[in-house]
This record gives sequence, structure tokens and C-alpha cells, in this order.
Amino acid sequence: MAGRYFLRAFPLFFCLLSLFILYGCGGASVARQANASPAGSPSAETAAPQTVNPAQPPPSAEQVFAALARGSGSHIGPVAECWLPLLKRLQNDPYVRPEMLRYFNGLPEYSPAPMGLKIKELFTINFLRKKPEDAHSPAPPPSRIYRNVVTAGTVEQCKDYLAKHKSIFDAVEKKYPVSREILVALLFVETRLGTYVGKDLALWSLASMAAAVTPERMAGGMGDIPITNKHKDWLQSKLTERSRWAYNELRALLEYCDANNLDPFQIPGSVFGAIGICQFMPSSIVPYGEDGNGDGVINLFSDPDAIFSAANYLAQHGWKTGMSVDRQRAVIRRYNNSTIYANTILALAESVRTGVLQTGPPDRKPAATPQARTR
Repeated sequence: MAGRYFLRAFPLFFCLLSLFILYGCGGASVARQANASPAGSPSAETAAPQTVNPAQPPPSAEQVFAALARGSGSHIGPVAECWLPLLKRLQNDPYVRPEMLRYFNGLPEYSPAPMGLKIKELFTINFLRKKPEDAHSPAPPPSRIYRNVVTAGTVEQCKDYLAKHKSIFDAVEKKYPVSREILVALLFVETRLGTYVGKDLALWSLASMAAAVTPERMAGGMGDIPITNKHKDWLQSKLTERSRWAYNELRALLEYCDANNLDPFQIPGSVFGAIGICQFMPSSIVPYGEDGNGDGVINLFSDPDAIFSAANYLAQHGWKTGMSVDRQRAVIRRYNNSTIYANTILALAESVRTGVLQTGPPDRKPAATPQARTR
């Protein structure tokens, strides 16, 4: 009885809360949502997270749930219905301060799309991709790289970025054994040197994935992949695994914003919640993030912080001066577990270093042709 009364109370409270935020706080919630998904590719400058205004703090989680218990209503709105289980889980998490849940006020509606993309990717790997022994065509060469990434134009962009931030790279190379060419190549592959840091709200992406705990929650979100009853156990297993991962990343993002007084509605990210020029998952910020410009905040949308943080990550995962190309590839795969990803970074870094466009990583045979050069 109390539970039904609680649920009926939810929409009325959210209506009142929305009016309070819109009119009593100058429309801050609406403005935050407008900034969350900017059109086009946001620059690092415009994407930098902003601090929360302490003069107009949103209601605390305790106030939210207390008001819900006192409210009334007969209809469960779509946002209230989809976020309530996740909110209750966070509320009962001993590592989550109640004040951190205030960021759910005004959060866009849940969508199965982020988890759907991940499930489609995993389904393709597990059930649709041909095994080498069944394939009619030869396996792709182990030295292949992404198309249209290592070009004369991209090499020039990397060189310009190195020149613009020369003092930062000088300081990084004094502290870490990672070369500037590797770092600029990594940042280019990740976000085109900060010119595309993602268009989704990281908070929303991670919350949506964390809330996608059952096949029923994925209705309409998995596209046309041919999932049948025989995949039922596999699907539930993957949803449990990936939603747990997303929940931990969501909690890390909330903790990061709370500790640094940052507004998560100002933090765009990839569809899977990676943020910044270096595309860290939130759980990587504390162990590997670094304040490169000394302003007291680790802001991965800042060039110095992103460069230092990427170098710190690679160094802590075993990068050393004089490593073989094979070992370099292994460390880069700790950043993103993909051989083609690592090969592309190695090829782009070598192209920047030598001025000769590479068609594969430095250990590829035969070596790159000398005809294609950059200035």
C-alpha cells in the first residue's frame, strides 16, 4: 500500500520540482539540457565542465525522496518510472552521498540505445563474425590500420598541435617516458585532438546503460540483430555484466563531479560515457588523471590535463623508453583493446616523427614506401 502511494506521488512531485527549477532558478535545468547535446562537434574549450552555482543548489536527494513520500498523483510519468529503480539503488549505495543524486533532476529520459549498441557489437563478435576456418577470404593482415587516418593532412594537424603545445609536451617528456608523437597520435585517434569529444551527455549515457538490466528494458533498442530464444541466457548475462560496469562508471562520474563541484550536465562524452580529449572512462580519472596546468582541478577537456593524463596512463601500464614495437602495441591495447587501434596510433606516430606516411606500424613488412612524404 505504501509502495503504491509512493509511486503515485512521483509524477506530481517531478512536475512541481520542474516548475521550481524552471521559474525559481532562472531556467537552469533547461539551459543545462540544451548544453548537454550541442549540435555538431563541440570544441574542447566549449565542452569544459562548469562548476555548480552554490548560491542556487538543486534539492538534495534526501529532500527529493522525502517530497516523493509526501506527494500525490495517479500517473507514473516516463522519466520517473524509468529512473526510479536506479535512483533507489544509488540511494542505498554506501559509497554514494545523498547529495550526489541531485544530478538526476532534469536528466533526459532513459533510452536503451547506448546499451543496444554495445549488445549489437557483442552479438556480432559472438554469433555473426565468421571464424577464420570458415571464412572464404584470407584473414585481414595483423598490421592493418584504420582507413583515412594516416594521411598528409592528419600528420600536419598533429604537427601543428605539437607546435601549439610545445611547452606542455616538453614538460610531459621530462616526467614520463612516452614520446610526444605517440601522445599526439593517441589524442588524434581518440578525439581528433579535442575537436570531437562526443555529443551525448556522459551522465545520461552511463545512467541509461546502468538501468538496462533486463531484456524487457531493451525493447526497441537492439536494432535488427537476430536475437532468438536460444540467445536468452547470453543476452541476460551480457546485460548484467555491462549494466554493472556502467553503474560503477556512473558512480565514479558522480563522485568526480561531487568532489570537484562540477556540473555533469556540462560534460559531453562518447555513447559509452568516455570523457575528455583523452576519452577516459570516469573510473580512470582518480588513478590516472593529472592536473597538467596546476589549477587544482583535473579537467580532461583541458589540453594540459589531457596530455599529462594520457602519458600517466601509458606509463603506469608499462610504457618504457626503448620498448619493442610489439610491447608498445601491448601497452596501447590497455588503453583500447584493439590491435587495429594500436597499429593506427603507432603508424601515425611514426609518420609524424619521420615525415614519411606509414601504411602500417613500424614493424610491418615490407616497410612504408618513401614516395609519400609530408613537408
